[in-house]
Amino acid sequence: MPQPDNAPRRALFVDVLVVFSALAVVFLHANAIFWTRPQGRLWLTSNIIESVCYFAVPVFFMISGYTLLDYRARYDTKAFLRKRMQRTLIPFLFWSLFGFCYVWWYHGAPPDDSASRIIEGILTHRYIDIYWFFMPLFAVYLSLPLFGLIPAEKQPRVFAYLIGYAFVSFSLLPFLRNISGIDYDWQIHSPVSAGFLLYALLGYYLGKWPPARRWRLLIYALGMGGLLLHCLGTILLSPPDKVNELFKGYLNFPCVLYAAALFLWARQHDWSWLARGGVARLLTACRNAALGVYVLHIYFIWQMHEYFPQAKQVIGFRIFGALAIFILCVLIASLIRKLPLLRALIP
Repeated sequence: MPQPDNAPRRALFVDVLVVFSALAVVFLHANAIFWTRPQGRLWLTSNIIESVCYFAVPVFFMISGYTLLDYRARYDTKAFLRKRMQRTLIPFLFWSLFGFCYVWWYHGAPPDDSASRIIEGILTHRYIDIYWFFMPLFAVYLSLPLFGLIPAEKQPRVFAYLIGYAFVSFSLLPFLRNISGIDYDWQIHSPVSAGFLLYALLGYYLGKWPPARRWRLLIYALGMGGLLLHCLGTILLSPPDKVNELFKGYLNFPCVLYAAALFLWARQHDWSWLARGGVARLLTACRNAALGVYVLHIYFIWQMHEYFPQAKQVIGFRIFGALAIFILCVLIASLIRKLPLLRALIP
């Protein structure tokens, strides 16, 4: 049985991954030109940015699993659910309504004119489509209390089984169906570790029971292979007029391998130099502003594309412009967090 690592859940590597995941999300959306299937060098650079930054959402779910699955060591389930509601449900509702108002302002007319349609638009993230990640996040939060009931001595074997079952169900079988053309009954998929629960369980497992060095090296090699397969496979298989998505998908095996390797590498890396002085304060500020970056950045990207339509094709904007937007969102989020009446919007 693997020996647990009893290090505090809020470790430096968690802060690093939170910040880089938020930054990667900004890079992904500033790089939206990728989905238009551009030609030449633009296709190459956009594909590299897309593939390298693809870890953002999966790693965020891995962090959630690692930091929250053992919440009972700190508070009861009622407190856990209350904290999750305060930290995610309230921001989701407010920023979804903000998105509704933004679309109304942008088009000069409300996108929907009835309460039921507005509620539906919020629940289906129709106004701001990147807010889709809130729904699987809620599903993970509501599921964690069940997994936390598994006795500690049985967790390694049970979680390893659930992760393996989920990986076969949602990462391997759909891919094999796509390349073979042989369909199957999807009811064989894991009903207890579906969707992004795979990442939550994987993050907890790798964080609490990191494998021995030889297995880590294997995971790193598989992760690099997943990244290269995702990037090169998409480049080579995509016809001139569309993006081939055979190797894409957050639950597809190239992404799972890449995200697992990155998480594990960060878990094992020595980040102690980040705990000193101004660097530590900067890291903390960026970590605390991560949710603000997620909900705010898309508006600045859209406005940049609106007033400078050629920017989306410029590598400088897709890298340095995205970094500037990230910094701007951190500053705005930090300001909001300092105002008592607004702090609940970016807790």
